[in-house]
Amino acid sequence: MMDKSQRKASIAVAGLSFPDRQNVLRRIVDELQDLCDSAPGGERRPALNSLLHTIRASTGLIAGADEDCWDDIIEELLQLRATMLHLAGPARICH
Repeated sequence: MMDKSQRKASIAVAGLSFPDRQNVLRRIVDELQDLCDSAPGGERRPALNSLLHTIRASTGLIAGADEDCWDDIIEELLQLRATMLHLAGPARICH
């Protein structure tokens, strides 16, 4: 279930142009990478790093997805972000 911030973000990404979609996707992936890189104790997450690398390599294809697929992809990435922020605890707050 999406929280309020995810619903607002989903609304904000609907109907974007291709370049705007690419920018949104890059920003989300960059933030996920920052969260991954700042894990306590220098923990490495090879599966997540691989996923983020794959998303970066596929930015054009993902940005060109139809509206329903685009919305689903963004929703999943925002859910991943919310989970990572939750796991990082109150010490890590991103805007």
